Amino acid sequence: MKTCLVCLMLGLMLAVLAGCGGTADQATATAPPTQTPFPTFAFVEPTKPPVFDQKADEAAVIELNPTLVARGLNRYEALECAGCHGAGGEGTDKGGSLLDFALSEEDFITFMRSGGELGTEHQYSTNRLSNSGSRNLYQYLVSLAQGI
Repeated sequence: MKTCLVCLMLGLMLAVLAGCGGTADQATATAPPTQTPFPTFAFVEPTKPPVFDQKADEAAVIELNPTLVARGLNRYEALECAGCHGAGGEGTDKGGSLLDFALSEEDFITFMRSGGELGTEHQYSTNRLSNSGSRNLYQYLVSLAQGI
């Protein structure tokens, strides 16, 4: 009976050690360090600069809304575009002409949000140029290109 009690105690000790991760030598070993997650950032290729091609598909004439064109003129003035592109978009020594403007509305808005390869000079967040303001400005620039 004494032998059974010793075997039982020995079995119980082995079970406790196994539940704690193994032998007493293993219990004193240091745990591997934990990894702290750090934020990572992905590089996003800048948007290519707009291509102002007067030979663009002239069959695709964009219908202009006079109200949106007038609002676009207000955006043009508020963003002080005339300082570089001229009062009528003719261009200056600081910025190119907008009279040969040939971007789609979607490409124009993407360019205005990212700044493209031109950098932050032409980057406008939605708190400075809303989506509707972008569409209005686009209508104004198209009106300049169409000579209206």
